Amino acid sequence: MMQIAAETSGHVWAIVPVKRLSRAKQRLADVLSRNERVKLVRTMLHEVLTTLCATPEIAGTIVVTGDPMVANLATLFEARVVTDVLEAGINAAVQQGLKTLDASSAALVVPADVPFATASDLRDVIGELDRHPIVLAPALSDGGTNALALRSPDLIIPSFGDDSFVRHQALAQASGIDCGIVRNEGLGRDIDCPDDLLPWAGVKKFSLTAALLAEFNIAERLHAAALPASERHV
Repeated sequence: MMQIAAETSGHVWAIVPVKRLSRAKQRLADVLSRNERVKLVRTMLHEVLTTLCATPEIAGTIVVTGDPMVANLATLFEARVVTDVLEAGINAAVQQGLKTLDASSAALVVPADVPFATASDLRDVIGELDRHPIVLAPALSDGGTNALALRSPDLIIPSFGDDSFVRHQALAQASGIDCGIVRNEGLGRDIDCPDDLLPWAGVKKFSLTAALLAEFNIAERLHAAALPASERHV
């Protein structure tokens, strides 16, 4: 497995786990076609990688994926690609990324579906690492974790998924590790389900994802999806 070079130890590395595009965002299937979901995921990933590149506190980015298209996109941003040989879910992917880091390197785990995060948002999380060995940024809507920063890659075993914000706090507490929390609008907004497709307005001034959702006429689609089946095609 790729190992981060010693000269970069002590720096903050971003880890972005990305599942195969064909399996992404199944919960949006009632609103977006398969091809649209693929386009949305690629656009969100593009924005996340752009933001990471614009954050000088980050030494580099590691994308963990089993998808060749995602790997190709990651290399355009000079990210290092770790092949997700297990494809056993987000936590296994994150672990593969963490294992590539030197023990003295810090990690910032960021999912690929937080396109409205800004470099300032990420700096807020990284800055808290000076005061807390673990820093969490919660999702605003579903109890998830939208950023997990670790002063050292082996402090806790990441446990993303439903209610992961509370679970990560419990893991830190069980290990006797102080945990900081950063809440902000941009980093807190992810896109997992139809209810997440509208609150993007005004979160980020320039957003490819927002432009794409507008191109999809997403407000109109959501309204149509909310109607009883008998009224949708009247």
